[in-house]
Amino acid sequence: MLVQESKRCRLIFLYTASAGLLYSKRIHLNVSKLDIIKGFSYTVYMETTVVKSEPPNIFEYYDYRQFLKDLIAHEKQRSSVFSNRYIVQKAGFKSPTALKHVVDGKRNLSLESANKFASALKIEGIKRHYFLTLVLFNQTDSLAEREKYLNELVELKHSDDPSMIEEDQLDVLSKWYILAIREIVELPDFRNSLKWISRVLNPQITMQDAADALAVLRKNGLIEKINGRLCQVDKALETDERVRSVKVIDYHRQMIRLGAEAITRFPLEERDISGTTLRLSMQDVKNVKILLKEFRRKILSLAVNSPNADQIYQFNVQFFPLVITDRKGRLLDEREEL
Repeated sequence: MLVQESKRCRLIFLYTASAGLLYSKRIHLNVSKLDIIKGFSYTVYMETTVVKSEPPNIFEYYDYRQFLKDLIAHEKQRSSVFSNRYIVQKAGFKSPTALKHVVDGKRNLSLESANKFASALKIEGIKRHYFLTLVLFNQTDSLAEREKYLNELVELKHSDDPSMIEEDQLDVLSKWYILAIREIVELPDFRNSLKWISRVLNPQITMQDAADALAVLRKNGLIEKINGRLCQVDKALETDERVRSVKVIDYHRQMIRLGAEAITRFPLEERDISGTTLRLSMQDVKNVKILLKEFRRKILSLAVNSPNADQIYQFNVQFFPLVITDRKGRLLDEREEL
């Protein structure tokens, strides 16, 4: 056995531990003065990387591109032969960059293509149903369809594991009066009575609606009972932006409807509803949005520091186009000739 002095050997191997984790160990041997008679001395340096054995849980995602990205990264850690090209070929696509373009957001997936990738990545059963619905949810521009697909995703997630549902927190946006009740509990004349809460709201709600709203607020930790009195709890609602946007739009719709009804429900001295039609450049459209954002911030600051706050008001700001914003789309059609 001949080994030259100071020669370094590197051994890389993989094994599965009893805990079910896949380890990658690199062992570096510094060999010096190796002699078959005298034996040899060496120093061992070990570098260990732990790789999760479980793939990403698709039911925790509302973005199919992020799921694909995480799943691919996981599979690449598990196997050196795994690659985007390998999956693309397995899915039956000719372009080696097809999957990368999808993950990077440069290309959408048709249901047929999504099915092919699901087969190549071994996404089966209810997980495939969730994946295909996720693709539809992410790629539609229709609010109605997005709401439809979101409801399907929630049902699929619930059917797989009832304990996973986190969309309960979005219930606070499902009815206009839930957040209003959260503010009502801080009124100086607040009464912890379902009859009182349902009566003082305008428009009034049922006692059952009030009870359901309080249950939602408690469940999400937005109110709690302290010394026998309900109080607000400062807590941020965290969920996927795509999910939140669907619920927020519906919430704004409810509030805009209430704003329209307020014209006849309240006397002039109790409300302020006005409108102005403007003509301005697209750059000034952006400037108006900046001013509105700053205005909202000042209104919120005023509300936070309002002494003896004993009123609950809804503050809506509406600013939207009345013509097609794309100038090319406004070009004269031959059928419109004078």
